[in-house]
Amino acid sequence: MSEQPSATERRVAVTGATGQVGNVLVRALNQRSIHPRAVVRRTSDVGALDGARYDRAEGDVSSLDSLVEAFRGCDTVFHSAALVTISDRHEAALRKTNIEGTRNVLEACERAGVRRLVYVSSVHALTEPERGVLDERAGFDEARAYGAYGRSKAAASALVQKHAREGRVDAVLVLPTGVIGPHDYRLSPQAKMVAMIGRGRMPVTMEGGYHWVDVRDVAEGAILAGEKGKTGEAYIVDGERVTTMQIAEFVASCAGVRPPIAVVPLKLAAPFARLAPLYERVTGKDAMFSPYSVHTLSAPYHVSSDKARSELGYAPRPVRIAFEDAWKWLRDAPTSPLRRG
Repeated sequence: MSEQPSATERRVAVTGATGQVGNVLVRALNQRSIHPRAVVRRTSDVGALDGARYDRAEGDVSSLDSLVEAFRGCDTVFHSAALVTISDRHEAALRKTNIEGTRNVLEACERAGVRRLVYVSSVHALTEPERGVLDERAGFDEARAYGAYGRSKAAASALVQKHAREGRVDAVLVLPTGVIGPHDYRLSPQAKMVAMIGRGRMPVTMEGGYHWVDVRDVAEGAILAGEKGKTGEAYIVDGERVTTMQIAEFVASCAGVRPPIAVVPLKLAAPFARLAPLYERVTGKDAMFSPYSVHTLSAPYHVSSDKARSELGYAPRPVRIAFEDAWKWLRDAPTSPLRRG
């Protein structure tokens, strides 16, 4: 077996480099003295990579040939490009980007002779239990995944594992829970929630809670998986479970504003969530609160990242820090979406 190249010798490519996970991953690689190749579309705004050290390579997950050229000469590819949404109205686009795009990435890795692929999937790709603990043993079954996004990631994850088990690509998967933290240039739904709380514009919050993870820990988990992960294996990267009121208190305390004064039970909010498709058809915008939101906030199980902790040495920071730093970045960073207006 050949020796792995040193950090300074490694050639690494990152798809989705202008997304939140992608741009933070580029920065995390920089901290390891790795100057990665950022695979971006010709028309991409690379402002999210300001201050990072990288080489730009044009590539689109919808174009196999462009990916082959972008990956050529690379030792490792981190595939973080994805469409992330809680709305089911984008099912066709989700399948094109998350499933067919991943199929192209796998084929391009084979053709370009990439040594290792790290696929950034999602905990929502796993088959959810009715209760108890959700871990990697749940597996990926598109027919049993919840929501259009979950189905697309389940199908893509199963595809990655199939290629790995057939020996076609040396691939590992990382499965983040809810991602939060700084460098969210596209103002994701979770960042919008943080902004509303930080500005004192959320008088009430919903009942329930879920598992969250700092985006910087997702990047670290992906790098550790690339270094130590076993071929074909999946690793959940999680921080901890917190309630929606705890989130509000984290951000409000950091911002110096009043937290929400009431918690709305999910059984009362659920009927309004079912109106999300109508709202989306009328406005052409994605709803911030949807049936997917209700499903997630009422999840009757605990998510375990024990496998990543024991096999990879994964050690996430307290999730409170992730929410506080998300607000500080949105408030203070010159390139924050709030500062740009």
